[in-house]
Amino acid sequence: MRVIELSDREEAAAFAGKLFARWGAEVVKVEHAGREAPDASLDRYLNGGKRRVALDVQADDDRDALDRLVASSDVLIIDHAASVVRDRSLMDLGGADWQGTRLSITPFGLVGPYRDYAATAATLLAFGGNTWLSGDPGRAPLTIPGNYPYYQAGTYAYTAGLAGYLRNLDGGDALNLEIAIHEVLCTLHQFTDTMWTQQRIVRSRHGNQWENLCPTALYRCSDGWFGVNILQAFWEPFALMLGRPDLVDDPDFATNPARMERTNEVLTIVEEAFRDATRAQLFRDGQETWRVPIGPLLSMSEVLADRHLEFRDFWRPVAGDPEGPRSPGSPFRFVGEAMPEEQPVAAPGSTDPRGVPAPPSRIAAPGLIAASAPPQAPLAGIRVADMTRIWSGPLSTRILADLGAEVIKVEAPGGRGPAVPPDATLIGLPDGQLGERPWNRASLSNKLNRNKQSLAVDLKSPEGRDAFLRLVAASDVVIENFSTRAMPSLDLGYERLREVNERIIYVAMPAFGRTGPYEHYIGLGPSIEPVTGWTALMGYGPDEPRVTGQALTDAISGTTAAAAVMTALRRRAETGEGSFIELSQEEAGVTLFGEQFIEAQRSGTEPARYGNAHPQYAPHGVYRCQGADDWITIAVTCDEQWAALCAFADQGWDTDPRFATAKTRREHRDALDAAIDAWTQGWEHVRLTWLLQARGVPASPVYQSSEWLHDAHLEARGYYFSTEELDAGFQRYDGSPVRFNGERCYEGWRRAPGLGEHNREVLGGVLGYSLAEIEALEGMKVVVDRPPA
Repeated sequence: MRVIELSDREEAAAFAGKLFARWGAEVVKVEHAGREAPDASLDRYLNGGKRRVALDVQADDDRDALDRLVASSDVLIIDHAASVVRDRSLMDLGGADWQGTRLSITPFGLVGPYRDYAATAATLLAFGGNTWLSGDPGRAPLTIPGNYPYYQAGTYAYTAGLAGYLRNLDGGDALNLEIAIHEVLCTLHQFTDTMWTQQRIVRSRHGNQWENLCPTALYRCSDGWFGVNILQAFWEPFALMLGRPDLVDDPDFATNPARMERTNEVLTIVEEAFRDATRAQLFRDGQETWRVPIGPLLSMSEVLADRHLEFRDFWRPVAGDPEGPRSPGSPFRFVGEAMPEEQPVAAPGSTDPRGVPAPPSRIAAPGLIAASAPPQAPLAGIRVADMTRIWSGPLSTRILADLGAEVIKVEAPGGRGPAVPPDATLIGLPDGQLGERPWNRASLSNKLNRNKQSLAVDLKSPEGRDAFLRLVAASDVVIENFSTRAMPSLDLGYERLREVNERIIYVAMPAFGRTGPYEHYIGLGPSIEPVTGWTALMGYGPDEPRVTGQALTDAISGTTAAAAVMTALRRRAETGEGSFIELSQEEAGVTLFGEQFIEAQRSGTEPARYGNAHPQYAPHGVYRCQGADDWITIAVTCDEQWAALCAFADQGWDTDPRFATAKTRREHRDALDAAIDAWTQGWEHVRLTWLLQARGVPASPVYQSSEWLHDAHLEARGYYFSTEELDAGFQRYDGSPVRFNGERCYEGWRRAPGLGEHNREVLGGVLGYSLAEIEALEGMKVVVDRPPA
């Protein structure tokens, strides 16, 4: 398999290309000769194992060479600006007869009002509603550090690109896919959007304490900070861990709503209980004695030295430099096989395009994907048995379902909670009303489970277990995100599943992986995030760490799991063999900061916690505008943008010697930020964004959910997905960030299923049960369409 990476920036396309290269594809990276040399740590992290060719998409003399190179490949990934993609017809490379997949990754897509807006990670996060959610009430919202938008878009591109490749193995027309990074961010919110669309609640930013769960926060201890994520099921063991058994049944603390009313009291109780404890003690006791999701805030050097990651051989030396910095390995691995080695990084332009050899002939994999799979459903013909729950797992299977896979959601009879839940607001029911069947009205479940079918079956019964094994025999993929003990306890581990289907692909998503000192530790996004080193970079300053407040390791694990499934499907197409994949959610979070870990080793210092500043660029921040809580993100990355900002603002900044060069602007960033903040307070945040973007200055309003969910650009691009939900009425949800041959293609999409809605369809139509057998299972409550009382 050959992939052409047509790079203009060292971000989204490069991350997608990294994934292709890691898993055995030949990747040819095409860069124009005059391109600025990439940062050394970023180059080392992203570009190992790639051939590097110097060709210029803007040069007519290089067009024929580009066409020939693309025509020899299977997938083309482009991250040039939308204007360049259009003006140079880059989505036509390879010629009319080419049968590959072209992928364009741009900040806002190739069409729409924002298509030519200047963008950075900071402005994209503000447009996408992420920045609004991080930081303290009353203070400036916080920008998530690093390349989160680009790497998530790159993972999406890898997944979609492999889907297109598998569809086209037996021939067919070229498939053009378009991914907008802005839309990737919008589709990866958890419940921020449904809180607004279904309850008209704007989710706030809330510092280190989550606004809807207590205690779910970052707390102090004797030697730093630690995170906890206590859902109701964990309250009793956590209260015992605190040494406060009296709190278990105390009506002032026994329920989450009661604790939320006493958040400050809970904070005091927790910090007093753990004042003299170390992070290591808390982590060990909380996980091994009390089995609660808790995790220490680790610095990057502590993550690099973490005994669990060392045991799992996660850190990989870059080939050719065994004594140099180590790089994060893959967050998913094929069980029983060595993790892929990191490959050497070639110099830009080191490969002559005329010397790239012809690729091997395509593999033949008839029947892998339905021969008639439409462009918008490249995974048609793939069946997934989805056992996942909460967010990360259902997100991964939703991505696969959006790409056309048949996803059968295997649910426990009580998996959606009791028939009459105690708190409609907490679980996000439309308008806060229970309705007749509240288990079918939960907004997060409906958002994540579109395009799926539901089989509600009791796997603890022999009959239910047999039905599941018959489903495994008829499926391509099984995916679950339980603890490491769950499936073996049901005698449904990989070896048992392989007995009924040798070609099955089984993906397990435990918090910390299946081996190592933490293999039985449990974790959820808010407790995993501090362990990854992420929180070491996030916050207002050296002594003010902040969690993102968004459980982003769940979103990362979800996209990564979809990529893992596609990697295994490609491997099965080549070898005919199934596989067992384990994915560590901790390691998935670490991989999004690979260059920072490499740089920390190269420099011998811990990265600084910059707040909204940037280590290279100034001005770069979040500034107050008119309105009680309105803000704008401005991120200047070059002298031309600085000159444009100065000319428009007309505040004399260009004549101030402190701001004369990029270096002096960084040195005086506090004074510069104060001057810009005083100026922006006279502007409405959306209007100022338009005016700055018209002058080429990267800027964005810091959108809250009520704003980005009615964004004119997303409306114009047909991004939102609307449907008549079972028991929940007409609802509007986030859509998909992938467009197929220029179209959105929501036709044929299905609303989320009711609990057990497809029991008979799956049991009879897929598994071959007779009507009498199905009725017997229903009579025994092995399959149900409502939760137990």
